[in-house]
Amino acid sequence: MLFDALAVFSFLIVLLLLKRLVNIYPSLMASLIRSKELINLEASVKLARDRDMLALAMVMPFCLVAFRFRLYSPGFLERFTDNQALGFYFLFFAAYLMLRLLSSWLFRPQKMPKKTYAVGNRASYSFFIVLTLVLLAMGGVLELLKVDESVVRSAMLWVSAIIYIIFLLRKTQIFATSCSIFTAFLYLCALEMIPTGILIVPAIIF
Repeated sequence: MLFDALAVFSFLIVLLLLKRLVNIYPSLMASLIRSKELINLEASVKLARDRDMLALAMVMPFCLVAFRFRLYSPGFLERFTDNQALGFYFLFFAAYLMLRLLSSWLFRPQKMPKKTYAVGNRASYSFFIVLTLVLLAMGGVLELLKVDESVVRSAMLWVSAIIYIIFLLRKTQIFATSCSIFTAFLYLCALEMIPTGILIVPAIIF
């Protein structure tokens, strides 16, 4: 099955990048606690490069976990085979990235320093890595414990929501170093809420 082949391939990729993951792991964990760590990470060329590579490597495992536990499951996917549905998950992910890029271009704050804006936007890479690692660990452990898939799916969605909220808070704190909290929140709504809302609405309607 395509899923199994991609799972093995993604495992090998992550294995090759394991040393980089170990190097960046302390910074990733610290980013959950304070926004300053995200700024420090961006200031380090090596850590930032390792983070970017790991974020790219996590795309496939993330999509596979999302597909395996149907974390995003519009009704129309039921009409397709498993391989076709898996392909849609990668398309959904690509579409979400395009929406984020479009939002970051359309709503670029002119008065905010480019460095601050870049740090805020690239913070998503760190949190995406953390989210993927947590979901992989949860999936493995809960499957071994024979937990019902609906329970696993619910738990994963709650954990994803919590990590996403922490990410929004850290991004707001980064932006707030160059503008007011209210202005930072408005930027956040445009840069994060719009793409995420566009992604979620089809799953609810269809």
